[in-house]
Amino acid sequence: MKQTGKLYRRLFSTMLPLGFTTCLLFASNAIGQSAFPTQQTVNLLMNEAMQASDLPAVVAIAINKDGQSVAYTKGNAIWDEEGAVTTNHIFRIYSMTKLVTSIAAMQLVERNLIGLDDDLSDILPEMAAIPVIKNGVPVKGTNPVTLRQLLTHTSGFGYTFTSKALSNFDTTGWRYKDLPRQFESGTGFLYGTSLNWTGRLVEKLSGMDLETYFRKYITGPLGMSRTWFNVPDSLKQFIVSRGQRGIDGKQPLTEYPERIPTIVITKFNPGGGLFSSPADFTRLLQCLLNGGQLDGVRILSDSTVSEMTSNQIGDVTIDIADAYFGSSCCDFRGLLTLNDKWGIGWAIDNDTTTYGRKAGTVFWGGMMNSYFYIDFASGIAASIYTQYVPFNHPATTGLFNQFSGIIYSAGKHN
Repeated sequence: MKQTGKLYRRLFSTMLPLGFTTCLLFASNAIGQSAFPTQQTVNLLMNEAMQASDLPAVVAIAINKDGQSVAYTKGNAIWDEEGAVTTNHIFRIYSMTKLVTSIAAMQLVERNLIGLDDDLSDILPEMAAIPVIKNGVPVKGTNPVTLRQLLTHTSGFGYTFTSKALSNFDTTGWRYKDLPRQFESGTGFLYGTSLNWTGRLVEKLSGMDLETYFRKYITGPLGMSRTWFNVPDSLKQFIVSRGQRGIDGKQPLTEYPERIPTIVITKFNPGGGLFSSPADFTRLLQCLLNGGQLDGVRILSDSTVSEMTSNQIGDVTIDIADAYFGSSCCDFRGLLTLNDKWGIGWAIDNDTTTYGRKAGTVFWGGMMNSYFYIDFASGIAASIYTQYVPFNHPATTGLFNQFSGIIYSAGKHN
């Protein structure tokens, strides 16, 4: 199913069978602001949607503020073997890692170990030393880099696959810890390595590596037992297959040979290195939906979560009209628009979808086509998990639209 327009914004009525209104059964009790359809209904409608899909494995979950949830699973966890994928299987979540790293940074802000607008030059001198490109020449930057700028991709740091200049940059003799910044901090938006530097900041200020910090202060307290940089040997059997469709996304889906990592990571990737299960990540989303607490555990204050959901980039625009999208990541066209802003840990959708998701919803995803959103106004969080490139592929984004349409349709009938 092809994607047309912004992610999650396709007209729901064009995506479901005509018999939808006659077969839909809704949950009998409205919990919180949004009741969900029954699990039977979700399975029925999603199975119909999957008839036109070649996805080998998919998991989609929605949960509301009061804990009512529905999940849809389809396919085999290991594509060429029998064994159904479940919500407890483990996926590479790539840039969804950035949300966890952002939470860690905000915990340090809450503990007064750092301020959002503090100059980080003394704490991360190796970062502060990295030049800015001006008129094609690397020069010393004028504006200091702050934590807020790192968390919002306004520091000037990019990826080689999001910046044409960086993709062509000659690193011969380059002695710095990262590629040059593309603009003065605070003056533009460029998706890149800013969260890698945020992770280094967390490690320096906490005295812990990220794996230890996350387990102690985030994933451990929330019972996210399947969320790791280094998946324990006892859990590796649950890691799902991954693959690719070619650079253009139009080739037959083929599986990568190495499903299970063979090396132990010691330098953790704060911007994209985590493995997690759909069940685990849903606990994190539910915690944030509830203002930073879940099952008696609080990882952030309500005011901090509120801060994270607000526009943090001011008048800076997320203009990707002339952006560069290298390799299989990250083509944001249809995912980000000029009307969007960036919060802390996610983008902010300032439009209401045709199926009812409210303006102010926060969202993001991972390179291998996993995506999440939290609609605070409606009290709903949802996510979908597949494992292939290229990113932002319509087979997954279209299916997520359909799943979301099913979820939101129940509230319209209360």
